[in-house]
Formats: sequence, C-alpha cells, structure tokens
Amino acid sequence: MKKFLIKLSVYIVLLIAGAFTLHYILEKRIKQVDLDCQTWENILSSKISSDVIISGNSRAAVHISPQILDSVLHINSYNLGMIGHTFPMQQVRLKLFEKYNKKPKLIIQNVDFILTFYRESLVHKKIFAPYVHEDLLKDELRKMGTTEAELNIPLWFYASEWRMIWDVFTRPSPPDIRYKGYRGTNRDWDASELDKILSGDSIVAKREPEIVALFDSFLNECKENDIQVILVFTPLYIKATEFTKNWDGEMQLFRDFAEKHDISFLDYTHDAICNDTTYFLIHTT
Repeated sequence: MKKFLIKLSVYIVLLIAGAFTLHYILEKRIKQVDLDCQTWENILSSKISSDVIISGNSRAAVHISPQILDSVLHINSYNLGMIGHTFPMQQVRLKLFEKYNKKPKLIIQNVDFILTFYRESLVHKKIFAPYVHEDLLKDELRKMGTTEAELNIPLWFYASEWRMIWDVFTRPSPPDIRYKGYRGTNRDWDASELDKILSGDSIVAKREPEIVALFDSFLNECKENDIQVILVFTPLYIKATEFTKNWDGEMQLFRDFAEKHDISFLDYTHDAICNDTTYFLIHTT
C-alpha cells in the first residue's frame, strides 16, 4: 500500500509538472503566432510611450491609423482597438495601459452601436489566457462566464479549444503587419453578412443602462485626470446606416455625452466614403 501511494504521488507530481510545462509552452506559442497578443505584451511590459491612445473595438483597430495621425499631426499615438469587444473590456485594457505606462494626454474613443451593450461571450478567447494573472482582466473574464477552474488550473482555459491548440502548434508565425496596434488590411468587400441582415426586419442598436453609466463614469474620470477625450464614429456603410431602426436615438446618445462632458464628437457616418464598398471589408469595417 505504501509503494502504491508513493507511485501515485509521483504520478500526480509528474502530471501537475507536465500540465504547468505544457501550459507555459502553449502560452509562449500563442504570443508568437497571434498578433493580437502584441498589444497586450506592449501594454504589460510598459513599452508604449504614446501621448495619444486610440480605443474601441475592431472598427477602431482597422479604421484609425497611428501612422497617418503621427505623420500629419506630429503626435505619438498607439491603437488599442480590440476585436469584437464592447466598452467594459475596452476599459479594462485602458486601465491596464495606465497602470503600466505613462498617462495619455488624449484618448480617441471609437463609438458605435455595440459600444453600450454587454458581450457575455468571450471573443478570441485564447489571447487572454497568458494575462489572467492581472486582477482587472480576471474580474472581467469572470463576468463573461469564465470559470474559476479556467482561470486557475493549468490548461483548463483551453479545455474546449483543442482544435485551436493544434492550430497554434502547426501554424507558422505570421509576419508582423501591424503598426502601433493598427491592423490595416487590403481585402475585397464581402456582402454576405449584410445580405443576411437586410433580409430581416432591421438592425436594432443595443443599449444597456449599466454600460451607458459605465461609459459616463469613464468620461468623468478622464476629466478628473486631465485626459482629453474625443468621440469618433468612424465610417459605416450607408446601407447599414439606413437599415438601423433606432439610428437617430442612438446618435443622440453620443451627442449628449459630448455636450455633457464638453468634448468633441466627430461623426463620419455621412461622409462620402460610406457610399463606396471599396473602403470596407464588411458593412461595419
């Protein structure tokens, strides 16, 4: 019995050690093959010294180029845009940026109709695993349904992602095509998603009061900390605009924010670019 317990203890220790080792190797490999980790790495290693920060979802990530802003306005900007995430997660990234880097003078905040609703599912899940040691991020992941086991047990975060794990280890590291967080792309227009939307009744913009209050609190905090904010609604394909049921009401929300906090709101949704699919990948980006 004693020998059995010794062997069992050895097996358990080896299993735990193996799990931690594989977890470490997997996270290291994710950082190599997924360019979305680049911004997280730069934030947490205090490598961003920009005075101007661009914040928002994928529309910010692919619409607002630091290279253009820097060259024309002679500033130092960085794009923190996050693919698929609404304001709560965007704010987590901003807070971690301010924790590890110098305070920005200006935040260019992308706004649109998904800003003020809560996303309950985690988009692009694998890129968060290497950074769950950060309490701010861990708390937000809990709100999005991530379990304590996923947050604290090695490899559990990837329990349902075996295909992703295979892809991570078999895919070559991609070339670094980003510039200061910006991910400009040159791809053909894809109307399939918009066609599905247009076959329905209408696009209904979502708004959740607690997220509206959270955004309002964010604007107050920026003012208290002498951080200027500019709200920007980047171009949106015209058919998506016309098919949005409560368009005027949602746009008024951003005008009200601008008026209340005495900040600028730049609305590009009626710019000529919105009529030409050449400049879009899909109806939103």
